[in-house]
Amino acid sequence: MTSEPAVELGPDVVVGSYRLVREIGRGGMGTVYEAKHLTLPRRAAVKVMHAELRKQPGMATRVVQEASILEDIRHPGVVRVFECSLLADHRPWIAMELVEGETLASRLTHQGPLPAYDVAAMLAEICDVLASVHARGVVHRDLKPDNILLTPADREFPLRVIDWGVARLGPIGRLTLDGLTPGTPIYMSPEQAMGRNIGAPCDIYSLGVIAYELLTGHPPFDGRTLAEVVSMHLASEAVPLDEVTKAPKELCELVHRMLEKDLTLRPGAIEIRQIARALALELSTAYESIEVIGADTPAPTPARQLPRAVRARRNLPLAAQPTEDLVVVDPDALEFGVTEMVPTIRKPRWTPEIGLAPPPRAPITPKGVRDQVAGEIATAPKRR
Repeated sequence: MTSEPAVELGPDVVVGSYRLVREIGRGGMGTVYEAKHLTLPRRAAVKVMHAELRKQPGMATRVVQEASILEDIRHPGVVRVFECSLLADHRPWIAMELVEGETLASRLTHQGPLPAYDVAAMLAEICDVLASVHARGVVHRDLKPDNILLTPADREFPLRVIDWGVARLGPIGRLTLDGLTPGTPIYMSPEQAMGRNIGAPCDIYSLGVIAYELLTGHPPFDGRTLAEVVSMHLASEAVPLDEVTKAPKELCELVHRMLEKDLTLRPGAIEIRQIARALALELSTAYESIEVIGADTPAPTPARQLPRAVRARRNLPLAAQPTEDLVVVDPDALEFGVTEMVPTIRKPRWTPEIGLAPPPRAPITPKGVRDQVAGEIATAPKRR
């Protein structure tokens, strides 16, 4: 706690090595400004804790913990940290990578429900981030559309998972305020609502709520009061997706598995990533078939009868089986160092008929030794 007056922030105010340009966002813990480095040609996002939170014990520690988490996680789906320090009024601030894009919440507001392909691809990308952070014992605890930044123009990664201020960092991440469970009620897992067994399955449940909302345009559980929402998370079952959307059956089943009340029944981030990638590839192939065949011709129906474990791995490269249309490489040759790529050569389906050869033409000879010019070819004299 501090009684010192809060530092006034705004355009042209210098924070550390950065000059603030404008405010670009505001959340529950802090305000984010666009800033420019005083010396380097670098733009950054500077996040400063709200002045009123100085009276709340542990809030400054949360901001510093967020910087530590971002510094430790080396993943293109998580923003990089440049600097972290304190203002004169002891408020912590973080200078981090400035990424331009729109939040998933904004996309939902303007576009409504997303196509199944987009949802499957997004699930795979978010779970790629979660697999990395969960392996380090970090749990986000506040996954929601506002905390997913879409960056389609970024060549490195198409989205960022942001706002790690309430993340739990392994066994030492016990920074919950008295009477407050971190997270947003609509996206909160049952165990998180009860304040126990906080772990990676919490993020999976929240992501399942997001996926349900992306497919239908509304979350699976929503009520008029906080108590009503929490009660629905604890005891109610979501309306089956196949009754309210035309998404593929496998995608609907995956989302409902993520929404299991029993945390032990939920899939992990790696499994979701594999299944979602396979579904996205399958949906993309079906779309390309429609483009090639034409709108008036029905596209071939993708095979969906394979078991889930097989479907998740069906797109992995398999060894080619010998057929009459393939040139098979001798495995002994490969073992002894022959690594050339042998092209696939198809056998001709038919053999053209070859007739009699035409009679030979008159030989081409020069006009004469003296008449011949270098490079000149003359035909033989005609017969009389």
